[in-house]
Amino acid sequence: MDIMTLTQRISALRTKFDAVDVYGQSLDVIMWSSGHTVFRLEVSYRVSESFSSARKDFVRTLSEDEVSELVHTDEGADWIEEALVDAEAWIDAIPSRDERDHEQFTAALGRLIDQGRDLGIEVDFLNPLTQMMERLATNALEDKRRS
Repeated sequence: MDIMTLTQRISALRTKFDAVDVYGQSLDVIMWSSGHTVFRLEVSYRVSESFSSARKDFVRTLSEDEVSELVHTDEGADWIEEALVDAEAWIDAIPSRDERDHEQFTAALGRLIDQGRDLGIEVDFLNPLTQMMERLATNALEDKRRS
């Protein structure tokens, strides 16, 4: 893959990623002339609006040793192509905002239940929260609010 083709592919990947409703998008391709890592493709986003929220990352790296092994074969171009295809599939698999919000709420509820247990809160008070957590897990992708 020549540099112009790579540039076009990265631009198309960026356009695709820009269309996804996520926070703090980052798409970087870094190439070094020497060092342990020679090529790095990284795509990431924050899971919520908060700058302190967790990030989800897709990373592919190619080391100097791997480049030395691939330099006289077509496998180097194949590796880059595979990394770009994998990045595109990763972007396509990003959950919707509603799914991400649901996941964050469920995680927060789980932490609250654990905190209650750690504090010795009576089971009678935690049971409704635990039941809610189970219902949320069962209906994770189904919106039951309109039923």
